Amino acid sequence: MSSINFKLNWAMTPLSNIFIEEYMNMPNYPVYSLVYIYALKKAVGGESISNEQIAEHFQIMESEVSKIWNYWENAGLLKQEEAEDGISLEFLTPNSKLIRPDLQKIVEQPKLKRENKPVYDPAEINRIRNQDTNIAELLSSAENLLKKPLSSNDVSTIVSFYDWLGLPIDVIYVLLCYCGNNGKGTRYMEKVAIDWADKGISDQESAEDYLNLYISQYRKIMRYYGITDRNPSENEQNYMSSWLRKLNMPLDIIKEACSRTIQNTGKASFAYTNKILNDWHNAGIESMGQVKQLDKEYAKKAEEKKTVKKQQSPAKNGTFNNYEQRSYDDDMLDSFINSGLEDL
Repeated sequence: MSSINFKLNWAMTPLSNIFIEEYMNMPNYPVYSLVYIYALKKAVGGESISNEQIAEHFQIMESEVSKIWNYWENAGLLKQEEAEDGISLEFLTPNSKLIRPDLQKIVEQPKLKRENKPVYDPAEINRIRNQDTNIAELLSSAENLLKKPLSSNDVSTIVSFYDWLGLPIDVIYVLLCYCGNNGKGTRYMEKVAIDWADKGISDQESAEDYLNLYISQYRKIMRYYGITDRNPSENEQNYMSSWLRKLNMPLDIIKEACSRTIQNTGKASFAYTNKILNDWHNAGIESMGQVKQLDKEYAKKAEEKKTVKKQQSPAKNGTFNNYEQRSYDDDMLDSFINSGLEDL
């Protein structure tokens, strides 16, 4: 009896109903579930991917990706093992009996709705102070951190970061330090806090990493273009993140690429700069010395091409421009003449 061999050509990723119904709504931030599903898709397809590439894909910190693996390992869905070139992740069968009770308590649904920012009266603020000594200590030191006396609106705003946005105390501390050291007001501070909550920045390391990337390096690159009056758009941030993280380009090389972009296009074209930097990356460029060497090689090839083209161009001598001229040496001419005389 012949057997039947089945093949499945669907472009799909199987997802357990137990995960959908009991696990997917557990994390504080939806990106935890999205990363899990994305990684599962790669596993089904037999593909490999790095933490850096996942961070780039979801626009989160690389350190956050590691925390996501730890989270799902604690939840009983993954098993991590060290490998020669990184880590090995094994997807375990979802089982509702394995869900840890403490995880269910920790992973509450996000409290915030952007359109319904709460307003805290003094009684509510005191209640929150009394519930958590950490927020009480943060509010007590906030004046020193922001380098100014706190208004009732300032206090309410700081409390909202903790109660409404769900940011950890150490993350709020980093934000207050930054705003105080740079003279940023409450409105700016609130915009950054919302952005951090959306991006899933949940610890001090991630907050400091983001500030270093966005404030320090992104702003420098914007200045390379001569842009000082606005923040980078999301698309511009994606380009810069790719140059710094994916291509791992030093700032001096990025500066040179920006300079050439302005020189050649007359404007700040991130797409043009991206083409330059990707070409350099593909050529193995890692330093300005290599950029200069590449320029020399390009100039030399251009000059050689120009010389060859000049030599191949026909002489402009009137009627016989298209006649193929031959080259004879003196001996050949003498031989030809003598042979002709003998025939006479």
